[in-house]
Amino acid sequence: MTEPMTKSRTIRRVLAVEAVVLSVAIVARRRPTMAAAMVAAGAAGAWAAFRPGSPLFGPVLRHGPRAVPRAALTFDDGPGPSTPAILDALAKEGVKATFFVLGRQARRHPEMVRRMRDEGHQVASHGYDHGILVLRGPGHVRDQIRHTEEAVEQAAGPGAMTPVFRAPHGFRGPATWAAVRSAGYAMAGWTKGVFDSADPGPEVVAQRSARALSPGCILLLHDADGWDPERPRLHTAAAIPDICAAARHKGLELVTLDELLA
Repeated sequence: MTEPMTKSRTIRRVLAVEAVVLSVAIVARRRPTMAAAMVAAGAAGAWAAFRPGSPLFGPVLRHGPRAVPRAALTFDDGPGPSTPAILDALAKEGVKATFFVLGRQARRHPEMVRRMRDEGHQVASHGYDHGILVLRGPGHVRDQIRHTEEAVEQAAGPGAMTPVFRAPHGFRGPATWAAVRSAGYAMAGWTKGVFDSADPGPEVVAQRSARALSPGCILLLHDADGWDPERPRLHTAAAIPDICAAARHKGLELVTLDELLA
C-alpha cells in the first residue's frame, strides 16, 4: 500500500490542478465559451470531490425511507480505544449500529470486530488506512477495499464484512464510485454529522444528535480517530445513552444501515 494521502495534501493538489485549469482558460480567453466551460467543469469537480453526498461522482446512500420511524447510528474510523465503551452503551440500550471500520484498525483490534459481529452490529468498510481518495485511481481504491475485507474476514470470519463502503471524510474522486461498484460495494454517505470528532462534550454531541434524528436519518458519529488511532472518543461514548433516549422520545427505532435501507 502507498502512503495515505492526507486531507491537507489532497486539497493542495486539487488547488494546484484548479490553478492549471484557470491558467489554460486565461490562455484560451479568445474562445470565451470554451474558457467558461473549463472553469465551470473544474469548479464543479472540486465541489463534488469535497462535498459528501454529491451525486456528480456517482450515487451515494444518504437517507433511508422517511415514511418509516427508523434511523441509523453509524460510526467511522474504528475500532479504537473507545469502541468497547460504545459497544457497552449500545448493548445496554439494546441498539444495533453500523461500524465503518478501517482495515488497519481491524488488524490491530480483531477482538473488537468479532464483538461487533457477535452482538449483531453491521460491519462495513471505511477503507484500509483512512487515506483520501480524491486523486487516487481505481486500482488503489479497490486495494483499499480488498485489504479491509481481508482484515475483517481474518478477524471475524467470512461474511462478516457487508458490501458497503464509506470514503474517508466522504471525499471522492472521479474513479472512486466506479471502483467501489466494480468491487461489488454500494457507496454510503450520511444524512447528518454532529462533528463529534471535535470533542465538543457529551452534552453537545447528544443535543446535536437529538436535533438531527428524524425518520430515515443516517447519523454520522466516530468511535475512533482515523489519523490518530490511539485517540479516544470519550465524548461520543458518553453521549450514547442520551442519543438513544432522544430517539425513543421521537418514536424512532435505531437500526443498522442495512435494516434502515431494507
